[in-house]
Amino acid sequence: MARRKKPLGKRLASFGLFLVITLIVFNFNFLVKQSLILVGIADLNWNHIARVEIGLEEPTDESVIFTDNDTIIVSANQEIKIYDVDGNFIVARKINSESTKIVGMSEYFIVADVRQGNIFVLDYEGKTTGEIANIGPIKDIIAARDNFFVVINTENELSVYDYEGVLSASVKLPDGELLGLDVSSDKDQVIATILSSDEEHYNSKIITFSMKDSLMIGGHNNYSNIVYGAKVYEDHIMIVDTKGRHAYRVGDSDDYTWDSERDGDLLHFEIDANGSIFELIRRQVINTSEFHLTGTNKDGQSIFDVILNQKYNKIVLTQGKILLQNERILEIYSSDGILLTTYESSKKINDVEWLTPDRIIVEYNDFIEIMELAY
Repeated sequence: MARRKKPLGKRLASFGLFLVITLIVFNFNFLVKQSLILVGIADLNWNHIARVEIGLEEPTDESVIFTDNDTIIVSANQEIKIYDVDGNFIVARKINSESTKIVGMSEYFIVADVRQGNIFVLDYEGKTTGEIANIGPIKDIIAARDNFFVVINTENELSVYDYEGVLSASVKLPDGELLGLDVSSDKDQVIATILSSDEEHYNSKIITFSMKDSLMIGGHNNYSNIVYGAKVYEDHIMIVDTKGRHAYRVGDSDDYTWDSERDGDLLHFEIDANGSIFELIRRQVINTSEFHLTGTNKDGQSIFDVILNQKYNKIVLTQGKILLQNERILEIYSSDGILLTTYESSKKINDVEWLTPDRIIVEYNDFIEIMELAY
């Protein structure tokens, strides 16, 4: 007799249970640690991993600290130095740049002199794979899919290059001030925000460029608010402007999918790869300022609204964590707004970045420190 198959629903349920059990078994320690931290039984502390000397008494416009692909890149004193995730020196390369910007791709990184318009593409061992010379002052650069990158110059020309420095596409954007440049989570769409004005009003234009088709695929005009930033998530564009937060479908800019007004003054914001928007906000309460960290998901619903003990200047995101920074203190929250840990420095903090989901680099005047979260 032939064996009867289980109904499809039961088979899918069994498969789902199998996946859950597999995740629990292979991530048991991680799940236990996270649970203990969130309920307050265990603490999340810091381990010192390494200190890397920069060689500067004071930071300058020429000094840049960059992290990507478990690599630290330090640009200072007309030189690029590359370090691994533990702070071990890999290689150094001489550069000639008055104002350096570094952008990471999946296998390579870009070193650009934004004043002169000279660009070098290197691998993470410091070998040059491509060069672009004298394209004029650069407004911004961003990495896209398949080791391509996008450059917007002061003439508002958007140009696409590969990792060998070969030009593959170029389009003219509308005139105006470039306010923001971002890329979708799949890196197939680039979004540029441009502000133009005349004697009567200003206009924020949001332009979407398809890397697949090398064409503009959508635009949006915002006549009443200045757009501070935008990001493509799936088929929506998430927008942060002077009024608040909202979203619309790519190619359908006549109406917002959702709209959420902001309560307070925006100090800083970031949009993550899942379309969630995190903001630092100042609200006036009687005769004092109250500082908040807020989270809004891709559907416009509030995730959390946390009152902070003090003002922070920056948000840095990694998977499942939100890092806040000011000149002396770092705080890390979970993506649902729960405080995980705090770090207070005796020296002024210039900047901070995630190196891995559990490591950060803290930049001081003359050195950087690698710190790891200890569960």
